[in-house]
Amino acid sequence: MTPHQLMYEKKKRRIRLNGIFYAVISSASFGFSPLFSLGLIAVGLTNFDILSYRWGIAALVLMVYAFSKKKTLKIGTFDEAWKIILLSILRAVTSVTLLIGYANISSGIASTINFMYPVIVALCMMFIFGEHKSLVDIGAIAVSIFGVYLLASGDSLVVDGGNTTLGLTCSLISAFSFSAYYILMKRLRADKIEVVKFTTWIMLLSAVYFVICALIFEDGLTMIPDGKSWLLVLGLGLWSTMVSNFTGVKAVRRIGPTMTSILGALQPVTAVILGVAFLDEHLYLKSLIGIILILAAVTVVVMHQNTRKHH
Repeated sequence: MTPHQLMYEKKKRRIRLNGIFYAVISSASFGFSPLFSLGLIAVGLTNFDILSYRWGIAALVLMVYAFSKKKTLKIGTFDEAWKIILLSILRAVTSVTLLIGYANISSGIASTINFMYPVIVALCMMFIFGEHKSLVDIGAIAVSIFGVYLLASGDSLVVDGGNTTLGLTCSLISAFSFSAYYILMKRLRADKIEVVKFTTWIMLLSAVYFVICALIFEDGLTMIPDGKSWLLVLGLGLWSTMVSNFTGVKAVRRIGPTMTSILGALQPVTAVILGVAFLDEHLYLKSLIGIILILAAVTVVVMHQNTRKHH
């Protein structure tokens, strides 16, 4: 191997290691969401309060970043506008239903169910949009459904004061709405919109929706009561949202969407560990098997979808 080739291989290895690092940070930081969210619920903030602050802070920071980089946030066409509005509604539904899931069942299990979205996407593409039916994908879907059954019937699901049926239902709705967000973003070609502009508007509109809901249903936003609560809000808005999004984009550029998605399994794993360590949640054998089956099914689907794209 020539010195030039050796240098090239070292550069490729460094880029790959950087990509893996970014993917780990992205998924792990998002896994902190239930810890921060439940901490804010405990001091009296409502779901609409939490999501207003979360998306509002993230949008504000991203706007500052866009202006510093001289990136335009102007929506140029009606076509861009209606796509962004539709997808922001789906993103908002995903957020609020997942937060309700956190409050009513084990946060790690709610996160694991939400992480099923690649499996749901594959299911929808095969049976709604007529994509080629694969035995591998169908088998993985069946395994993931069995995994959800184990989670739903296990003792780990229950939290004090929670409505188990509501939490499980909302977690499933969150997974389906995020799947719809992903499918429509691809089929409407909204992923061709400049990424900073697209992400900023999704976050900003989501914040606006939740502020409006707080004004209508709760007589306005609750003020942040103390410094500790501000740290939780900043942790949720910056660490679990901004950092997660930015490092996720950097990871995709360096190691591709497949490996980034697979390493995304650290998100529910992080949520499970933090739930057991800090939220007094329990993890029993049946639920642990269910989590492993779902993570394995998602990994198989993501890898198989990637293999099909290259053949």
